Amino acid sequence: MHLHTCSRETTPLSGTWQAVPDQYEQFGDEGAFGGDGIYDPPRGGADYPVDAVVDDGYEIAVPGCWNEELSGFEQYEGAMWYARRVDWDGRSDRAFLRFGAVNYRADVWLNGEHLGSHEGGFTPFAFEVTDRLDERTDNLLVVRVDDSREDRKLPAERTDWFTFGGITREVDLVPVPRRYLRNVKVETDLAGDDVTVTVRAWVDDPDANRGENGGTDADSAPTVTIPDLDHSWALDAADAWETTPHDGADSTVSGTIYEGTTTFDAETVDLWTPEDPQLYDLTVDIEGSGSSEDDDGDDAIDGDELTERVGFRTVSVEGSDVLVNGEPVTLRGISLHEEADGRGRSLRSVDRAKRFDWIADLGCNFARLAHYPHHEAMARRADEAGVLLWTEVPAYWTVEFDDPAVRDNYRQQVREVVQRDWNRPSVALWSIANETDHEDETRNEVLPEIAAHVRSLDDTRLVTAACFVDETDEGEIVLADPLADHLDVFGINEYRGWYHGEPDDFERFDDDPSGPPVLVTEVGAGAKRGNDGPADERWTEQSQAEFYRRQLAALDGIEQCCGLSPWILFDFRSPRRQNPYQRGYNRKGLRDENGHEKAAFDVLRRYYEGD
Repeated sequence: MHLHTCSRETTPLSGTWQAVPDQYEQFGDEGAFGGDGIYDPPRGGADYPVDAVVDDGYEIAVPGCWNEELSGFEQYEGAMWYARRVDWDGRSDRAFLRFGAVNYRADVWLNGEHLGSHEGGFTPFAFEVTDRLDERTDNLLVVRVDDSREDRKLPAERTDWFTFGGITREVDLVPVPRRYLRNVKVETDLAGDDVTVTVRAWVDDPDANRGENGGTDADSAPTVTIPDLDHSWALDAADAWETTPHDGADSTVSGTIYEGTTTFDAETVDLWTPEDPQLYDLTVDIEGSGSSEDDDGDDAIDGDELTERVGFRTVSVEGSDVLVNGEPVTLRGISLHEEADGRGRSLRSVDRAKRFDWIADLGCNFARLAHYPHHEAMARRADEAGVLLWTEVPAYWTVEFDDPAVRDNYRQQVREVVQRDWNRPSVALWSIANETDHEDETRNEVLPEIAAHVRSLDDTRLVTAACFVDETDEGEIVLADPLADHLDVFGINEYRGWYHGEPDDFERFDDDPSGPPVLVTEVGAGAKRGNDGPADERWTEQSQAEFYRRQLAALDGIEQCCGLSPWILFDFRSPRRQNPYQRGYNRKGLRDENGHEKAAFDVLRRYYEGD
């Protein structure tokens, strides 16, 4: 279960860390912590001729990417040891070490003790460190980061984006009381003149199984408050829960699930819509497990609360329409990677704000966050901006679907992003895959299971995937992927007029207005900004703009199409793209990597404006 931290007071561990590269993987577990060169102090004393000391390496920023931070490591892939010293005053009953994301595999030690490992480069994870932290200023935190590409990983070895290695998102020390709120989930249902809100709360209570606090005592049940609606209600104990927080964890988390529902008159609640994204603060709080004292006799933290900024809305499908609050919405979208020159995958708040400015300039109400979970701040900003989101896991191209470990990690990454973002009103679609082979029988068994897994976690949003289309002998473009039967919205990646055929070819799509909704998730053409020339000459801005004019005209008459998210908002790094116009960048962006517009940007903007 995801550890909610956004509304908590935490101790940030971002800043300058030390980094030691380990390309030959010579510092294994014993080497790292047996005093043979990397762990402090080295064997034999200060004069022993060691090759590396873990907290005296290269200075590196966290969050950050070593490919951008360290000169000479621009193309480095492999292992890197990170370290920093951590202060701890012992002023809470329990403490967790929480990572926003580490690409790709992380192994974590605290004061020489292995806390565990995590695999997956874009989702958060946490370790309890209550009994591992000492009350001192120099607790040694060590993280071995490995961004090696392999087919047995998710994504697999071959992708169309750059692998940025590092601790790419924030690291926090999270103090909590003995009995605390692990996570909450808020759901909305609309029926007639009623707006029904259901809240679930996962309370981690180590005493519940022993009956000391029970977890079911009405006096200790969570209370929900929405101040702007002047309304509160108590939750009831619904079930016990126990889970492993992530693959590689050496412990479980357990407690009680509480649940409760309340109903508002529709006239008293402003629903969230892309045109009017109304948000409310919703607080869940619990009493503690009784007064406790720290070693100095002072009261320790007692009780706990979480606050979420939520919007009340529903997302559904009817025929070939996507509905928000029961009303059809056309998805005017764009796709984007999480990347910035000089920052890699570790964007700042100002970088995210700039992307939303570009999205607004296009007139979009929808964005596809490709091809992996982006920073959770993207969804929170989208909540405020009224931008619907497609959130994706990196099941990309050649996934080893027949490997049980890959399938387990697949489910883990899905669970981690769903539980992180399931309260975001902007998140409308969970995408489970991109461009996987629909003739692979194992894939056709696994992906429906993943779709069912997503719905078991959250059935209030739409399940989708970006797929290919097929062409019949007669030239008709059809949906032949058997996964279509398991999706709410069918995403199509098509590059007619760029990789094959003509932009107008999509007029031959087998249109079925009764559904399912078809979302054109990728369509586009490449151009190098500033390369002016004839509209029939590839890589010119004029050819890209003309491609958009013809392709948009072809899509405009397809009733089954509920919207599109062309590829892509801005140019991004891709080592496989090496012709003279690209040189390590995918140039299908409507802006270049520095944010400068190409001519096609205005074409799409005018289309979305109805011009």
